[in-house]
Amino acid sequence: MRKNKMNKLVALPVGIFLCLLLLFCETVKAISIPSYRHVVTVYSQNKNYKAITFPYSRIEESCWGRTNVYDEKNSTFLYTIPECLTEGYLFISNDGTTVAHVLDWEYGSDTSQYITHVVSLYRNGKVLRRISLNELIHCDTCEQRLFFSDFILEKEDGRIQYIHSHQSSQREKVLADKPVFLYNDTVFIYTSTRRLIKLYLPTGQFVETDFDTFTLEQLSEMPDTERKLVEFKNPIAHAFLKYDDSLHGVENALARVLNMKNDEEEGNNRDKYKYYRIYALLRIDREGVATIIEMENKDSLPDAALREAILGLEYAFPAQLPDDIDLWCKEIYAFLRKSDNRIAAKERKIQRKQEYEAYLQRLTADTINGIYIPRNIEECFLQLDTLLSAHLRNLILNSKSIKEIDGLHFGPGMWIRNNWGLWGGSRLQTYLLKRGLNHPDEMSGVIFDYYWDYLHGINERWLEFDAKQTKP
Repeated sequence: MRKNKMNKLVALPVGIFLCLLLLFCETVKAISIPSYRHVVTVYSQNKNYKAITFPYSRIEESCWGRTNVYDEKNSTFLYTIPECLTEGYLFISNDGTTVAHVLDWEYGSDTSQYITHVVSLYRNGKVLRRISLNELIHCDTCEQRLFFSDFILEKEDGRIQYIHSHQSSQREKVLADKPVFLYNDTVFIYTSTRRLIKLYLPTGQFVETDFDTFTLEQLSEMPDTERKLVEFKNPIAHAFLKYDDSLHGVENALARVLNMKNDEEEGNNRDKYKYYRIYALLRIDREGVATIIEMENKDSLPDAALREAILGLEYAFPAQLPDDIDLWCKEIYAFLRKSDNRIAAKERKIQRKQEYEAYLQRLTADTINGIYIPRNIEECFLQLDTLLSAHLRNLILNSKSIKEIDGLHFGPGMWIRNNWGLWGGSRLQTYLLKRGLNHPDEMSGVIFDYYWDYLHGINERWLEFDAKQTKP
């Protein structure tokens, strides 16, 4: 699901994500799949209009869905925005014509399914304006969150927790709890760069103003936007077939129709047989009719036959969804192999040969998947100077050792291991193997260890490392 250069760095598990938000640039955020979703209703400040937003997907960050706007005073429907706006903050103007959606960060996905702007403005159901994080806070590489927060990361007894900064004023604590609010048809956003942004709904224009514009007393008197949530249970991934509710119902049914096997999880068969990877995003209506929105057929199964097989299954609309939700999205991830063991094994033999030939090419390639591969430790430093944000470089420069910087192993380190070929083979991997490093985790750790030296003008250790040669 997802941007090339730091992808610039990779998606993270939700548990560690908050620890790393400020550490690296253009981060793809973790995609959350909660147990429950919500239908959200918000009202204009004059209570004359309301917007009700419905999700069509079990993924929180998905924009699949719709938002209906009503004239509450006359009980009439006005228009629809064809997007789900349940996440973040939702506001509607006092004349009902303008809806504002504000998020804390950009999700940065390349697909149309995910939200890609921190602010979206709609006028009578159509997009009036999209505003990026960079436009709002002028970040050098957009590693920041949008909203102001006075929380700091604290470690105690090996546990990580977020607490209010001891130096925070009462006003800052109030802002951290409510960094966005609507007043007199203007959305006020207190940003992580300590600016106040005023977004005027009637025109869609925004201006920056001083962070201290409102006093604590004024902030405390700001009215909250009336917001109502109706919770419903998120449909589980396999509850979509009419006659089969087993754990991998759709995948098993697809295998039967294609005369293939869905047995990858039964044992260590991945190296024994060739498996075909299939991904499809479906939209299913209340009659069980499925429409393919996206499909990836990476291993060249007959495309027409695959589409026919997917659409030919008998789907069921999840019973637990509220009546006003008339569509739902279902993702299919299938790893199927040929039913004949001899054919599947022969295909795997051919595939292994192709993989080895590709591996040999990777060992001398200067770029892999469009990303430059450093030749040595010094080129790693030069690339990190470009790839890492100024914020993270300053953290490293101002630290007493690289071990003080939380999250390097799981954030930038993971990106390096995945994109510089430390797992799958590259000229950098060969270089590091020749210098006695055998595991990708160890390799990325050493790169950052010497990068700390490099930023601090200490060159002896990494120059000695570069000069030595050992048997891989």
